[in-house]
Amino acid sequence: MTLTEYLKTFIGRCYIWGGNGTGKTAHGFDCSGFVLEGLVAFGLYNGPDTTAQGLYDHLTKTATWKEGNVDHANDGDLLFFGKSTSKITHVAVALGDGLMLEAGGGGSACKTAATSTGFVRIRPIRKDVVACVYLKK
Repeated sequence: MTLTEYLKTFIGRCYIWGGNGTGKTAHGFDCSGFVLEGLVAFGLYNGPDTTAQGLYDHLTKTATWKEGNVDHANDGDLLFFGKSTSKITHVAVALGDGLMLEAGGGGSACKTAATSTGFVRIRPIRKDVVACVYLKK
């Protein structure tokens, strides 16, 4: 099973602000909690629970991850969004063919499943992508 195959098993799970998929947040994810779920499950990340910005900062400082071309994102690459690489607000996983897998569509008001308006989904890559990071082969 690949990272993206694993993460696809969560499609439809609700978006919860601060969610990491555990019982602490009604089994929902926010964007970074969703990506971290996959990275931790595959032994690709052993750091703390963090934001999209914190994840970008951590990965780009390690020798096993490398920045790539956002226009040529491949299946399993991590995509970071925002105004710049110092102002990242969202993270998703590339699927190829201009698509991404994300926990999104919510926001800070989505603190429980009852108030959630977002979910884990596949959608086209957003225009505000500022970085692509991939595991060195």
